[in-house]
Amino acid sequence: MTLLQALSIALVLTTLALLWVKHIATGIKILSVQSLILGVMALIIARQTHTVDLYVMAGLTILMKAIGIPWILWYTLCKIGTRRETEKLIGREFSLLCGGGLLAIGYIVSNRLHIATPNANHAYLPLSIAMLLIGLFIMMTHQKAIMQGIGLVVMENGLFLIALVTTYGMPFLIDIGVFLDVFVAMILMSMLTYRIDRTFKSTHTENLRRLRG
Repeated sequence: MTLLQALSIALVLTTLALLWVKHIATGIKILSVQSLILGVMALIIARQTHTVDLYVMAGLTILMKAIGIPWILWYTLCKIGTRRETEKLIGREFSLLCGGGLLAIGYIVSNRLHIATPNANHAYLPLSIAMLLIGLFIMMTHQKAIMQGIGLVVMENGLFLIALVTTYGMPFLIDIGVFLDVFVAMILMSMLTYRIDRTFKSTHTENLRRLRG
């Protein structure tokens, strides 16, 4: 087993683990580990392909998504109270079962797309599609704003992995733009979460419906 294969297995486990977590703080830690794994994978592929842009994107992935965004989410969580549990529309067991189904869908979809990918990286395409779907699933099934933000980052990680395994990354300016968009979105979501908690004493997104005129 190569190092990339071992890291891809770890990526699968961290993605599925986000469906099982009970506390938001644990979800933030898992997100940090997932982003770190993705950054290391990007470094390995950059070294194999001698792609300078990938070195930069790998560094940004580690700095912004493995350190920066988790710190922002952790700081927000500390401001509103660290003993916060995730609130889901469905149970953890069923969520994990759905995650396994989405992983299977990733394999089915990737086999039918017939996307030209480097032979060595073709095996990672199903995982990247599954991460996109599971990230969306997290956003749809969680009722806490921070967990929905975590789902957004998981989706972006899946998008980055798709670009990584198909074309060795998107054009540099597009990658930078996506990174900045996600980073700014996390800052705004953290600010919004803080204001929701101060107004309603809860970070439940259902409270936003009260603001509609």
